[in-house]
Amino acid sequence: MTNDRLNLIYDKTHGYCHLCHKKLAFINYGIYGAKGAWHIEHSKAKANGGTDHLNNLYAACIACNLEKGVLHTMTIRRRNNVTSAPLNKVKKDKIRSNNSVGGGFIGFIISAALGGPPLAIAACALIGAKIGYDNPVKK
Repeated sequence: MTNDRLNLIYDKTHGYCHLCHKKLAFINYGIYGAKGAWHIEHSKAKANGGTDHLNNLYAACIACNLEKGVLHTMTIRRRNNVTSAPLNKVKKDKIRSNNSVGGGFIGFIISAALGGPPLAIAACALIGAKIGYDNPVKK
């Protein structure tokens, strides 16, 4: 496995286990017992017809990967109270950007509806944008 391919798989979930969301350490790939140790995990197990295609490969902590075996990914995520894989940095930033625009607009509308002075309206819009940015919602 090349370092470039490992990086692509690790970065898909921003360095978190896609099954339990535990933080992983890139340098501890395959080192059982090390903090943040991880394996490449086949979302659809090879025994169930899964492939080595990049869209089927995810980073998973060793404990989750061994527990999963040939089970369905959603089965293990449910056990860990997780509903989806962590988002990578690019997707998080896009959602934050979209949320800040929406939050700013909502802040502006509320403040204007309450008849606030222009400075208060602008302040509410900025606060709404900040709240939207700091609280990304997965889409």
